[in-house]
Amino acid sequence: MGIFQEISDKIAAGEPFVLATIVKTVGSSPRRVGAKMLVFPDGSISGTIGGGIFERMVIDDCLGMLRDGRNHLLKKYKFTEEGPEATGMHCGGEAEVFMETNGNLDRLIIFGGGHVGRGLVRVASGLNFRITVVDDRPEMLEQYKPPVETILTDPDYNENFPKIDDNCYVVIVTHGHKCDQSVLGRIIDKDLAYVGMIGSKSKVAGTFSALKKEGTKEAYLRKVHSERRRCNRQAVLFVPAGQGGAGDPEEIRF
Repeated sequence: MGIFQEISDKIAAGEPFVLATIVKTVGSSPRRVGAKMLVFPDGSISGTIGGGIFERMVIDDCLGMLRDGRNHLLKKYKFTEEGPEATGMHCGGEAEVFMETNGNLDRLIIFGGGHVGRGLVRVASGLNFRITVVDDRPEMLEQYKPPVETILTDPDYNENFPKIDDNCYVVIVTHGHKCDQSVLGRIIDKDLAYVGMIGSKSKVAGTFSALKKEGTKEAYLRKVHSERRRCNRQAVLFVPAGQGGAGDPEEIRF
């Protein structure tokens, strides 16, 4: 696999890495300008920029970027034994390396692969999202092609439930109110970027009432119902999702 294909695959999968590229050399250098290496959070690499102490130093700098949340770094490494930026090598030359972090993509998880879900995928495909569609109907999932991910679940949306974290934007548009309620009940207390559920005001009220009977705290439901903002690291729930008064899937998706 070529390094550019691997970069594409990692970005599509939402996996973090640092791309290190030699952008300038002076005198003797282990590799030429343009040599690339990928560095992953566990310290493993793909490709090489020359090996030895020099490469180890670059790997350590890349891991530091991932740890500190730094996006870019341009650094000079001198192939000398002593002095600033020295690598302890004897070549006598130097190299400048540009390092760029590719972090986790925000993830859009759509529960329901029908009309509205399909329209939402079309819109979101032009944005910087890792998209996952969850449905209990295999025929619905067949219409989605990579890089869109698909998850086949059971009719109650309990099996193969995707991992949810604060980089997730969740939209609930399944083919049944009970399914919507089941999904919302599982994520209502999670720290998410966004949660939207399709439905009328009466459906939303009924769903909240049912969740309360199942044990969801009333105080929590009041917070959710009023709207909560990401700035305080709490989920944002908008119900109903979509555009008020919309009639067809292309309008509802907004």
